[in-house]
Amino acid sequence: MNRFLASASPSSLASFIDNFFLSIDYYVVWIIAILLILSIVAVLTDQLNIGGSIAAFFLGVMIILAFGFGGLGVYLFFIIGAAILSKLNKNNEIYIEARTIQEKSGKRDFAQVFANGGIGFILAALYLFFPHPIIIIMFGASVAEAVSDTFAGEVGMLTKSRVVSILTGRPLKPGLSGGVSFQGTLASLIGSFLIAILWYSVYYSPSIRTISYMAIVTLAGFIGSIVDSILGLTIQAHYYDEKENKIVEKEYLNGKKLPLIRGIRTINNDKVNFLSNMFSVAFAAFFYLIIR
Repeated sequence: MNRFLASASPSSLASFIDNFFLSIDYYVVWIIAILLILSIVAVLTDQLNIGGSIAAFFLGVMIILAFGFGGLGVYLFFIIGAAILSKLNKNNEIYIEARTIQEKSGKRDFAQVFANGGIGFILAALYLFFPHPIIIIMFGASVAEAVSDTFAGEVGMLTKSRVVSILTGRPLKPGLSGGVSFQGTLASLIGSFLIAILWYSVYYSPSIRTISYMAIVTLAGFIGSIVDSILGLTIQAHYYDEKENKIVEKEYLNGKKLPLIRGIRTINNDKVNFLSNMFSVAFAAFFYLIIR
């Protein structure tokens, strides 16, 4: 039982939550049941397909094993927040148009879940064998970056704000990787900060040192989102749809292979998300080592 509590100080919210759940008879059965229910709900609400729900289930198991039930709560904030914003955007004309540009739309699949949660899964597995505080910081940054990036895109389209290239400032179509907006950028920072607060309240008791950890997670998540936009504009593959006379992120359209106009053909949005999440985690680890 103490293995679950290694990720938090004895006075933290995480320890309280873990003690509560682990005091329940047959708690392993309850863990599996809760995760299965969450996975099924995600499929029924069109958030995940079957492959995505399977990936999310095993991600949840690994997070609980390493970071406790508090860690799962932090991740659920990302999932629920993304689902709410997606539903709010459902009938938004800009959102619908953006979906025709992007490679994937609708339910998230296995690759998309891994792109946003793969680093978290790896960190959880590492923490099981190397329970060092730096990994908790990296975990927080990983989730913060995923939330920051999601909030940026979803809120940017929801508010119908002007989208421009992050490098040149020229107008871009909403939904195209590399585009940013003022409202989206602000939402990105707020999303990262909200996750940092939740993560901090779960794992730490207030002190000057631990508050600096919250600042690291906030900054790492936000900067990771910026890096995502830069990578999306520079190395992610973009193609030209001659029929619609527009740039898209789909390599194939109606079975026809589209010409590449920029980026690397093997780099899609999922890989950009994974790389930016990795950068965010590395950034958090670097600054933690500086201030420790």
